[in-house]
Amino acid sequence: MINDMKDAKLFSPLKLGRTVLKNRIAMAPMSMDYEATNGTVPKKLADIFVRRAEGGVGYVVIDAVTVDHKYWYIGRTTSLDNDKLVPQFKAFADRVTAAGSTLIPQIIHPGPESICGFKGIPPLGPSINTNAHGHVSRPITIDEIHKVVKQYGQAARRAEEAGCGGVSLHVAHAYMLPGSFLSPLRNKRFDEYGGSLDNRARLILEIIEECRRCISPDFPIVLRIGGSERVEGGTTLQDMLYLAPKFEAAGVDMLEVSGGTQYEAIDYILPSHGKPIGVNVFEASEIKKVVNIPVFTVGKINDVRYAADIVERGLVDGVSMGRPLLADPDLPKKALANQFDDIAPCANCSGSCVTRPDVPQCTCHINPLVGREYDFPFKKAEKAKKVLIIGAGPGGLSAAANAAERGHDVTIWEAGKQTGGQLALAVTAPGKQDMCKWLVYLNHRCAKAGVKYVFGKEATVEAVKEFAPDAVIVATGAKPLVPPITGVSELTNVYTTHGFLRGEFVIPKGRVCILGGGEVACETAETILANARPQARHFAPLGDVEVTIVEMLPQILTGVCDPNRIPLRHHLKELGVNVNTSTKVLEVHDHSVKVQRLKTGEEEVLGDFDYVLFGLGSRPYDPLSAALKEFVPEVHILGDAVKVRQSSNAMHEGFEIAYNL
Repeated sequence: MINDMKDAKLFSPLKLGRTVLKNRIAMAPMSMDYEATNGTVPKKLADIFVRRAEGGVGYVVIDAVTVDHKYWYIGRTTSLDNDKLVPQFKAFADRVTAAGSTLIPQIIHPGPESICGFKGIPPLGPSINTNAHGHVSRPITIDEIHKVVKQYGQAARRAEEAGCGGVSLHVAHAYMLPGSFLSPLRNKRFDEYGGSLDNRARLILEIIEECRRCISPDFPIVLRIGGSERVEGGTTLQDMLYLAPKFEAAGVDMLEVSGGTQYEAIDYILPSHGKPIGVNVFEASEIKKVVNIPVFTVGKINDVRYAADIVERGLVDGVSMGRPLLADPDLPKKALANQFDDIAPCANCSGSCVTRPDVPQCTCHINPLVGREYDFPFKKAEKAKKVLIIGAGPGGLSAAANAAERGHDVTIWEAGKQTGGQLALAVTAPGKQDMCKWLVYLNHRCAKAGVKYVFGKEATVEAVKEFAPDAVIVATGAKPLVPPITGVSELTNVYTTHGFLRGEFVIPKGRVCILGGGEVACETAETILANARPQARHFAPLGDVEVTIVEMLPQILTGVCDPNRIPLRHHLKELGVNVNTSTKVLEVHDHSVKVQRLKTGEEEVLGDFDYVLFGLGSRPYDPLSAALKEFVPEVHILGDAVKVRQSSNAMHEGFEIAYNL
């Protein structure tokens, strides 16, 4: 047991060749869309890594540095494919070093995943492969393979010349050129690069050997591998136990173990709701037994105490953390000081870091400063104000914490009995408990800063007048949307998914119809079925439940990121949920729903339901701001009270409003 993080092996140095890491925490590579079209590293992108270096991380990995800019990985791709790019990359590496860490670029050739198809250039692959954009790769020739191997070596040389601490090679996930060659899911070749496991690994070994030839003997190479692709027909742990010693013999200094595949099992690459912590730790620990070099693991290492434990027990030598370091760049420093409650937690939501409906670039739900690391230096308020916040959802709590920390006198009025708003409903779904961490963290900050709470307090114009605040922040959120569909006015009870998740009623058994196929509607279906206890009839009046979903769009869970959408969709199918897509609701009655099949135009009555729930989204709820502006000097509105969006919008707006009070 670790009583003080200063004694933890996680915070001990690790020597990789000539590079000495000050601790065993790495910032994992992530595509964040701050890259430049000319292959350089823009200041905004560099700032993200420099800020994590300042926060105490052992080394940082910049994602997807291509060896051939002709084959772009994403719309803007960092590159080390020519010597002219070395000086600007050196300036970047020097900033990371000056901040106390080490830069290790991840060198890649995107292979089948290149977006060059948009320019009429077929991507290169081991075989005929189709990527996420529908572009079909052509099988790369032997001569082209030899050229790519040389390109890897030259890119590694440039990284060393730029003052980096090493290079990382990505060969996992049946992805990009080396990973797709290794995976039998992608590699269907009939030459010396196809067929057997040794043949499929040939390209990787040639790349390692060429990199080693082009760089100094003590310049470290880190290899990201998949411990298992976790799908039938993919590479297995047994395959990697066989290959890992070969990679070591070829010149690799450290292995980083991930898992999954980009298309079939992305929820293991980006493990989110429902996936256990440390999804790849077992594979990494087994691989560690067959090599004599350090082994790191990556994949939902979202608690630094857990990270310290698996290193202390010798399961791995270190950890790579991606999203948790977006959430809090100072995570290593705070952990070293045992300030765990002060760490902004990553809930592995795959929200605005992965799914970006409002902005094209990476942000973070809990950290409003991702992508603008140095734009809001902390400052105390010039004048302390009496601030009233109406609503204790995530936006209200964010505003309260930041305002109080700046020196304002902050009070929250909350009509309910607890904090959380709609986020408190979201966490009730199976697998989403991690999101409770956000509320625990915000409540901790509010308490530490002296925020006062008043629960069961319905805000009225008269009450606000009597309170006489200098500023009011309206964070009243949203209400369930119940559109005026034929029959709604005659319903005996208007049931909503929000009401169910709030515990206003229970569904012990029977047939349920949910109108809507968005995230809340689908998670409500999952929760209803999770609450069914067919074997518990002696203890509670619960029994079999049958759920039907009616969605007007062609598919359910539109706009939900793949790491959450794919497993939830599969789970609903396993649970036997009857999903009706491309289906418009025409009429609603207590026990039936009249619908129109949009593909055929035919009308149909779905009937014999015990419950019909509205899960058609929410509408902004702001009953006060217009009247308050008549007498309160400052009135601000945030979050869903303005427009229904993600909780990140509310928390970011809360931060900015508080910053400018």
